[in-house]
Amino acid sequence: MSANVPVKVFKYLLERIPPYTGLLLINTDNEGGIIECIGNVKAYTGSNIERGDIVTEIFTPLTGIIPLEKETLHLKKIHISSEVIADIHIVKENGNYWIILVDQTSEVERLRSLIQNMNEWELKKNRKNEINYFEYYYIIDFVVFRKTENESFLLLQKIPQWIKKHQFYNAKKKNINPLEAFPFLEVFILEAKSFWDKKENGYLVSDMWSEEVGDNLFHLRAFAVNYKKKNYLLVKTFNKEGQEEQKLVQAYRDSSLAFDKLAKTEKKLKQLLEYKNKFNSIISHDLRSPIASVMSVMDVILSDTEQLDKLSDMYKELLHDVKDEMIRLLDYNDKLYHWANLELGNFKLEFRDIPLKDILKSAYKTHLKACEKKSITLGIKSEENILIRVDEVLFLQALNNLLSNAVKFTPSGKNIFLSGYEKDDKVLVEIQDEGIGISKETIEQFFKKNAIPSTLGTSGEKGTGLGIDIVKKIVNAHGFKLSVGSKKRKGTKFTIEIPQKNVFKGL
Repeated sequence: MSANVPVKVFKYLLERIPPYTGLLLINTDNEGGIIECIGNVKAYTGSNIERGDIVTEIFTPLTGIIPLEKETLHLKKIHISSEVIADIHIVKENGNYWIILVDQTSEVERLRSLIQNMNEWELKKNRKNEINYFEYYYIIDFVVFRKTENESFLLLQKIPQWIKKHQFYNAKKKNINPLEAFPFLEVFILEAKSFWDKKENGYLVSDMWSEEVGDNLFHLRAFAVNYKKKNYLLVKTFNKEGQEEQKLVQAYRDSSLAFDKLAKTEKKLKQLLEYKNKFNSIISHDLRSPIASVMSVMDVILSDTEQLDKLSDMYKELLHDVKDEMIRLLDYNDKLYHWANLELGNFKLEFRDIPLKDILKSAYKTHLKACEKKSITLGIKSEENILIRVDEVLFLQALNNLLSNAVKFTPSGKNIFLSGYEKDDKVLVEIQDEGIGISKETIEQFFKKNAIPSTLGTSGEKGTGLGIDIVKKIVNAHGFKLSVGSKKRKGTKFTIEIPQKNVFKGL
């Protein structure tokens, strides 16, 4: 065995499982597909297991457990079949699973026999004085149990024929354990316990469930009864009356299964999206250095006037175009990097108290040359002595993105105005342009979608489609409010509202 079993699993066997013969070890992949089996398979299943079989289809108690979140798991006294009870140990190893089954059938039988003997002794002791108030309920298909002081259940005679067909009915001892025969009752008993503790005459009814008894499917319902200071558990079949309810139960089970599948699909989708965002972050980070290197080479070439004079005007224009495209590519790469890290949550706000006029002036200087190149007038106005508590780098990124969009969609000869002022103990930062405006439908998309489709600017400027999305994420991370108003061909105004708790008066 040791040649096939990993060290981690072998160590688990030595430390957690006492010396034992008859173990069954099953190695599966991370989806539960069987790779190999070590041990007597037929002793546990009654048949052979093929490579590639799904382990949860052979051992149904494992359904919903694999894939396993923990490194190990121990399930005690599990019914593998009607005849076999086993402890199940699961060990995760290198993405695979080792499932170890330890037969506990004989131990359980010994305990069951001991408990049964004790119950029979108690029953005989009290039989002379006990009155079965439900003696004739068997005629209408009730099976009746009395709850004892040690929380077990004694089967009261007489019993209906249908219970005698149950695989757990012991014909020799004329007894059946209701919790073993009907697993559904374990949940109902928890609910019934508080009812029984009241010791008031009455009854509590369970939901309906289904069981295969012999070759027939029975629809069952349980009743917890208090009568004359004694507790009873009654189980009745509703072979015909329960068919409609059974359809509802089945519909619920189908719905629950569909929900589980949807939850698994959602989990996989989230993993794929996280992988995609990590990939974008890594690629954009690694691309920045070669792009910056090419731009440095272009700066050297364009600064060498002696060599440039030897080139025709067409080649000079091509070189300038290459530099402009590299600048655009670097800007796109930076935005992609910011967007990916914001999506992944790979940032932490570092708040500082920054003068409002300083941060607006920084954004103003960044875009002044672009405005002059396009013959756009860029204005700025900011109230003095106001401090705002923000993450300077991220908040400036948001302002730059909004100003970049304003320049992109404002025609030559028009105006853009950047302002910051206090109103009702809040600070409003506004970027207002006289550009082409934004449609109502596009504004609605700003607050519904993760990214806005890229549109060419008034001079053919190319965009990334990520700018507004980055702004939204930065503003939301600060706890600020972003709003936008626009009229077609008259301009657009973006407003960032900074709450009072982030506004302070300077000296």
